[in-house]
Amino acid sequence: MRKIEIVETRENNFTICVDKIYLHSRYYPFKEAERFIVENERIYKGKKHVLVYGVALGYHIIKLLEMLDDNCKLYVFDFDSEIIKKCYEVGLLKMIEKDSRVELFLSYSKEFLDKFHEKMKLVEDIIIYKPSIKCLPESYEDIKSLFRSYELAKIGIQRFGEIAKENYEYNTNIESYSMGRFYKRYSFKDKPVVIAAGGPSLENVLENLKSFRDKFYVFAIGQTLDILIKNGINPDAIVIIDPQEAVYDLHIKGHENLDIPLCFLSTASRWGVSKYKGPKYIFFNSKDKNNNDDIIINTGKTVAVAALDIAVKSGVDKIILTGQDLAFINNKFHAGDENENILYSKSTVKVMDVNGKMLETTSGMLEFKRNIEKIIKDNPKITFINCSQGAKIDGTVEADLSQFYHKN
Repeated sequence: MRKIEIVETRENNFTICVDKIYLHSRYYPFKEAERFIVENERIYKGKKHVLVYGVALGYHIIKLLEMLDDNCKLYVFDFDSEIIKKCYEVGLLKMIEKDSRVELFLSYSKEFLDKFHEKMKLVEDIIIYKPSIKCLPESYEDIKSLFRSYELAKIGIQRFGEIAKENYEYNTNIESYSMGRFYKRYSFKDKPVVIAAGGPSLENVLENLKSFRDKFYVFAIGQTLDILIKNGINPDAIVIIDPQEAVYDLHIKGHENLDIPLCFLSTASRWGVSKYKGPKYIFFNSKDKNNNDDIIINTGKTVAVAALDIAVKSGVDKIILTGQDLAFINNKFHAGDENENILYSKSTVKVMDVNGKMLETTSGMLEFKRNIEKIIKDNPKITFINCSQGAKIDGTVEADLSQFYHKN
């Protein structure tokens, strides 16, 4: 049971506190709301449609309405019934309802989700009032995850949006094959697929990967291509989604002439794609006019999910995860790192590892973990085996690679 309190502020109005989390300033909620709305100006200025998730006590909604054009429609979504009730008690929600520009969606149901997706199509971005997400009960973890994924996507678009557009224009106009052709050309059904991720524990399985090489197929993702080849392990497929120019130098350089299929996202690094001379297969993570066979690969904002989904759609019945640590191990975040990592000092969250101990990780890695777990949950007929030594991944069978193959 959450503890929800209405607290009087210095402005002689109210704020709300949920389990010690204040959804508005304890002192000047209207001033705080004004700052929040100004910071999000690019989302609403000059727009005909604006979407907000999170009501709280409504201060930011009132300030937003002051800034919107008269002909703008504002769609406000929230389903935290206890908070909404408090907002009505304080009286601000009644004020908001009187504005003809506002449509409120305040009860969780299938219709709520349908309306949310419907209104999403009208806008380029949404305003998320993060305190409303933060105070949601644990039973709404799936919704929290949805918005965290959205926030991660926004960060990626803001940082690499223009590069991704240029990559798309290049990648969709070069000679490459579709994923339909990939699945016809390469069959992975007779052996398990190993997804070789770049976490620190990959180093611990390289010898076994080489020893048991004939027992499985190997997908290299990101920087693991170079690590695998230097250890005498030629992968069966390479997967990239990163849009940055550095992909060529960090992942492809020195391996341009391999006769190994490169599966690349339509917005992946054009530098890496253009300089790779082996067979190339383009994939898309949404419906697209250039997606000739309509195969959609889920990327989940990480190349690990893309590689997983490519393997899933190949018809394989076992997938083995190696180096999929999703956490720091011995102060390292990637295979090949020294035992000092700047990112470690920025890690603020913990995650349980495969041995029941707690490891340091980042909120971004936890979101990637959830996306991987969703792929696993959605494919119950496939056995997922985790041979990594980092975060525990729900839905996987944990095993040592060598023990697994001695048993099989």
